[in-house]
Amino acid sequence: MTEPDRRRPRLWLQSILLAGLLLCLGCSGHRIRHAPNHHGAAFDFEVPGCSPAFRPAEPPPGNRAVDIRYLGSGGLYVGWGEDSILLGPFFSNPNLYTVLLGSWRKNDAAIERGLEGVPVSKVEAIFAGHSHYDHIGDFPAVLERAPRAHVYVNRAGAHALAPYAANRTTAFEDHPNEWTWLTGPGGEKRPIRFYAVPSVHAPQIDHYLWAKGPVKGDTDFTKPWTSHRFNDLKAGTAFALVIDLLASDNETVRFRFYYQDSANPKGIGEPKDLPGAPHPFDLAVLCMASYDRASKDKGDQPGATLDALKPRHVLATHFEDFLRPQNRPVHFVALLTDARVETYLKTVCDRLGCEAPSGASPTNLICGPSGPRWTMPLPGEWMRFAVP
Repeated sequence: MTEPDRRRPRLWLQSILLAGLLLCLGCSGHRIRHAPNHHGAAFDFEVPGCSPAFRPAEPPPGNRAVDIRYLGSGGLYVGWGEDSILLGPFFSNPNLYTVLLGSWRKNDAAIERGLEGVPVSKVEAIFAGHSHYDHIGDFPAVLERAPRAHVYVNRAGAHALAPYAANRTTAFEDHPNEWTWLTGPGGEKRPIRFYAVPSVHAPQIDHYLWAKGPVKGDTDFTKPWTSHRFNDLKAGTAFALVIDLLASDNETVRFRFYYQDSANPKGIGEPKDLPGAPHPFDLAVLCMASYDRASKDKGDQPGATLDALKPRHVLATHFEDFLRPQNRPVHFVALLTDARVETYLKTVCDRLGCEAPSGASPTNLICGPSGPRWTMPLPGEWMRFAVP
């Protein structure tokens, strides 16, 4: 069979999927009925009536706080004193036709807009829990702007990034069941550590997961990504992360958060028996996209994850359509309807209680809807969280 003949079945499958997804693009929402920080009024993401919050002023000396910026597509910037990390920075947002049938390319203007105001040159580490294009697709461009940053991804991501960062990439699979500290230029420990928890990526449509499995041949890419298609960036093994922000002794936990960039089934991706002294989860950063498909077989998501973590606050992310141009109004990802978002937020309240302030919400005024137990930030939104 010739090379074009081998490709034809895959192109037919992608064409059918493209047609199905195009029909589903209208099957999404953009509005929630009740935003506590807007006097309980409805909030429309397409017409929010406010702009994403700017970065708050530096706190007084001795009052450490956690600064987080939501970058979109589940991505975050996290600042902790002089230390900072990025998780899944992605801004290029190609359209669906390009993703399914075109070759890889980035959008430099969108990347510049997305990173504006982020001290990316000082970032010490960049993470992604899995290696679909909407999580690592802009890594080559971001790494050019972050010369100090080490990359932590799964094996599939490490193989894909070999042409760009082979000498500064670590695969989660190489350090199972242990804490890993970020290190400075001289190898000294920095006050941030992480623990990778094996997980499973929920399917996007029914039981179908696009671009699943390892990269072709389970070997390093030898050519730049411009020689590849978007679906060559395979998901690989999904991981959730427990990230600790530490005191100056690099051991005492001051703020612990859980991060997932793909919804997981019940009982998977939940941290159990973490080494060291126990500490509550101050924040859970959860992926809203496909949460209902994660529940399809075993049910009860995000409830099962909330029961396992019991976080003080939930940051609901990866809810917006990443196939739209970055400068267009926000609406929810395909198949995530207004009703499904309402069900998600109700589950958070049912599990954690939303009747009274928890003391764990962002301390600054933000535009996106936010309540005592949950926040849905607009892309670009800055949030500050107090250290208990």
